[in-house]
Amino acid sequence: MDRLPSPASICQLPVMTSTDAESIGFAIFNHVPTLPIDIPDGGFTVSAKTSEGLRVTFYFGPSRTGGPPCFIDIQYHDSGMTVPDGGGSPAPVFEMFTIAEKGCHTYDSRESDVSEKPSIAVLLLGKPRATDP
Repeated sequence: MDRLPSPASICQLPVMTSTDAESIGFAIFNHVPTLPIDIPDGGFTVSAKTSEGLRVTFYFGPSRTGGPPCFIDIQYHDSGMTVPDGGGSPAPVFEMFTIAEKGCHTYDSRESDVSEKPSIAVLLLGKPRATDP
């Protein structure tokens, strides 16, 4: 059974303007209403649903039990397509692309076979490693 963080370790503020969120130390994106959340240490999932019922989850995972998050697993649950996960259970797959310098799409799954589409996107928290030119 998952151990729940204490209510004191979860701080969800009300929806606010991006300017207000930035003024209290949160990053902003696209200057739209923002829901700031302080993520507690240990594993923690944020689950979101659109007005059309489309669901996405963001799991903030630590590298050690009770530690601070060092990665985010992102999963979209309503694509209608699945592939077997590492344990053989169905995992939803989805379309995604990444945007890099000058708008370049360095990864784009839209033309991939279903078996090559992502079922989880993993965002590594920390500084990117430099590579030799």
